[in-house]
Amino acid sequence: MLYGGHARNLDDITFLRDHHFDFGEVILDGPDSRVYWGDKYNPRINSREFHLVAHGPHEGDPNSLDNLLKNYCPALEATIDTTVMIGANLLTAHLWMDPRFVSQKLLHEKRSALERLFVYAQERGVILSLENLSESASDMEFALSNIPNGSITLDIGHGQLLTTSNRAFDIIERLASNVRHVHVHDNSGGNGVKDDLHLPVGDGIIDFEGIIGSLLSSGYDNTMTLELKRHELDVSRIKLIQIVDRVRADLVAKFL
Repeated sequence: MLYGGHARNLDDITFLRDHHFDFGEVILDGPDSRVYWGDKYNPRINSREFHLVAHGPHEGDPNSLDNLLKNYCPALEATIDTTVMIGANLLTAHLWMDPRFVSQKLLHEKRSALERLFVYAQERGVILSLENLSESASDMEFALSNIPNGSITLDIGHGQLLTTSNRAFDIIERLASNVRHVHVHDNSGGNGVKDDLHLPVGDGIIDFEGIIGSLLSSGYDNTMTLELKRHELDVSRIKLIQIVDRVRADLVAKFL
């Protein structure tokens, strides 16, 4: 497993490298960040020991077709271009596809837009990876239904919101082969953005042992970004590594 943290600037990259993280997830949340990384990026950041992935901007109004076509899609295309420039090969994207909050007509428009964006990214050597917000596995299946090998960024924290059982379990069970990246943070459940607390691992109610067990059983052994404050990263990484090692040992023991 590879472990990383957010990188909003070059100081964050230095911190992550000095603390022996495997990668940085560069936050490309708007024009200013794209300009910053265009000006400051040094190709020597990437190496066999440390690499970059990227995280795109927020969607804006999730129920506006005008926003989708005139604002968000062009912004994502520009973000894909910046992702190429910094040498990252994966970009996590937000696109809310929950039918409880988004109209059916717009869901179909979003799916079509996502198809075009996946092609745009693929042609440039970038994996565009759709992050679950409050969506169920079936919602994610719908979003990716016309995209061969469509990619998912599984956000374990988001999976705990607006539900009685973490949706990560069902996403892994039904879409394990699509999961290409994982976001890790804790919370206490809840019904909205205000409850997306991004707590350190173990400070909330999320069943990390169970979810990590499902991931490992599915064959996942890739990147995990700890979406936490800088001072919380080291302790949470230690806890996460301990969970991964413990669960992996239990899985091995079952086959002995």
